[in-house]
Amino acid sequence: MQYCTLEKEGFLGTFYESETPSEKAVILVGGSGEGRGMVEKRAQTLSQAGFHVLALGYYLWKPLSPHTLRIPVDYAERAVKFLQPYARKIGMTGLSLGAAYTLLCASLIPEISCVVAVSGFDFVVEGCKYALFRQHQSYYSWHGQDVPYEPADALSHIFRTLRTWKRDPRYGAKAMNRFYYGECFPNRTDKSRIKVENIRGDVLLIGPKYDDTWPSDEANIRMAQRLTEVNHPYRHAFVMYEKGSHCLGMLPDTLCADGKSPEATKRLLAKFMTMEAKYPEECDRARADSWTKLVDFFQTW
Repeated sequence: MQYCTLEKEGFLGTFYESETPSEKAVILVGGSGEGRGMVEKRAQTLSQAGFHVLALGYYLWKPLSPHTLRIPVDYAERAVKFLQPYARKIGMTGLSLGAAYTLLCASLIPEISCVVAVSGFDFVVEGCKYALFRQHQSYYSWHGQDVPYEPADALSHIFRTLRTWKRDPRYGAKAMNRFYYGECFPNRTDKSRIKVENIRGDVLLIGPKYDDTWPSDEANIRMAQRLTEVNHPYRHAFVMYEKGSHCLGMLPDTLCADGKSPEATKRLLAKFMTMEAKYPEECDRARADSWTKLVDFFQTW
């Protein structure tokens, strides 16, 4: 295990070198609000499948900013350069916000030749502080410039937005974030779309049929259709779980949050995710199956 620092390598990360010879390295990033320990646990587990794996911090990990504002794609670019002496092929995977970051990075960095995006999204929106306060800057930056984004006008009249959400019968109490991403950017433009067709490699999209956290189900369909429409010259696939939740692509022992027991973690998931409350056993099976598919996709790359 090797720790990478902003001062030395230009990014924050933990590198797990495979115990067996490998020509493949995978960059793994976590989801929104996910602590460093959980991401490192998944990275270490993935390395046991025979890959070099780098757990990459892109925001939230100290001393990085806790705000979703101008998150540098450059971190991934530097991580790729760091991995090149170890591997001939470099892939990337992420969950939730990490999946969107993964797709964006791969669309801009040609050396990333295999992507597994779990419960991701396909548009860049305006960054904010404390999930409420708009900053008139992008979620992401690339070589010091804002990545094109959709303005978050709904945050300028947040109380009206919340009233609209509560009156909309399509969105329950757990789906405020789904409402935000689905309804508060009605005039999305192609300029802010993550150009998945520019990825120079294999793409696997994984997600649930219904996602409270944000409309990854709709985004995955759009991205899969786009890859088909352009005759994407690399392997691409889409796996949807009818009774799975936003929280996919991991083994049970890597699920526990901040030292909580598996039972406590599952209660927490059920509190925020409809499918976890309705179908806990099916969600567990979907988690395990999607992890297997993630590993297999990298093994057959």
